[in-house]
Amino acid sequence: MTLPSGPLPVIPLVDLGAAGLDRLALDMPDKVRLLSAAGRSLLSAPMLAFMDHRSKAWLARNETPYRAEIDRVAAIPGVAGAHGLNLSPEWACTSATADGRLVRTLDWPIHGLGGAIVVARHRSAPGPWYNVTWPGFVGVLTGMAPGRFAISYNQAPVRNRTGIWPLDWLLERIYLGPRRALPATHLIRRAFETCSSFAEAFRLLKETPIAYTGLITLAGPDGQAAIIERAEDQAFVHEGPGAIPNHWINPHWRGHPRGVDSPGRLSQCRLLLPGLRHLEHDFSWLQYPMLNKFGRLAVIADLKTGDLAAMGLERGGDHAVPSTECFRINVLAN
Repeated sequence: MTLPSGPLPVIPLVDLGAAGLDRLALDMPDKVRLLSAAGRSLLSAPMLAFMDHRSKAWLARNETPYRAEIDRVAAIPGVAGAHGLNLSPEWACTSATADGRLVRTLDWPIHGLGGAIVVARHRSAPGPWYNVTWPGFVGVLTGMAPGRFAISYNQAPVRNRTGIWPLDWLLERIYLGPRRALPATHLIRRAFETCSSFAEAFRLLKETPIAYTGLITLAGPDGQAAIIERAEDQAFVHEGPGAIPNHWINPHWRGHPRGVDSPGRLSQCRLLLPGLRHLEHDFSWLQYPMLNKFGRLAVIADLKTGDLAAMGLERGGDHAVPSTECFRINVLAN
């Protein structure tokens, strides 16, 4: 990865206490409007409006406790598409965990995402936790709870029902319609808010029905690790150390991989596993295909040392380059 020669924006650390993620959006409306505008540049206005309408109607029937937070985000002046963007995690990702460390990259085609990253510090009954996120998003994609666990979410492949990707994608949307269970990113948030240990989080993430598929990486402070491939009412678990990109790695499920060279990202990430603990926090070790033109975020969460590092990325030609300074904090000292 090409590192910057000059100063870049700093990722802010925001202490939300016990407040919801709508508080983050209300405190940073300009960042929410920026992301809303970026979404409009990616999708046509009619498509965004349709997606938002369908998502709002689906949320009204869903059991998520975070629906009101999305409604408050959507009410911010100048923000459009908040419901649709919250329920459309079209990101590709690569995640790995070994020896109490979780490493992840996140790809998304929306320009500006890398520069809008925030680290939110939350307080919940089991203890504090840290959320690497964007104002306006109420689920959790990447988080770390010191002494408890770290979790990252990857988008699962489109399941192969007919062998024709567009038709399979449409069928997935149709089957999603009647589902009332939590979206996977909302379930991950619930884990941080309610689970006091790796074992509790593992059971919750493995056994709770979800609205749609997801790939979940879970790390524990004593070196515990699991990759959980989730369907709505099923789970396939791989004990760690391990890595996951955006295709099924179990031999029984079939799907259309997502993102740039998902098999290549898996192979590259598995090569990193033996030395995962020693990767540099400046992310200079990132290379293609884990680092590609859609890269928007890289994170290292180390539960043994308490170090959390994050860097925003944006497209720079045919690959991604840093769009923020490297954020680093020791969560055990804060």
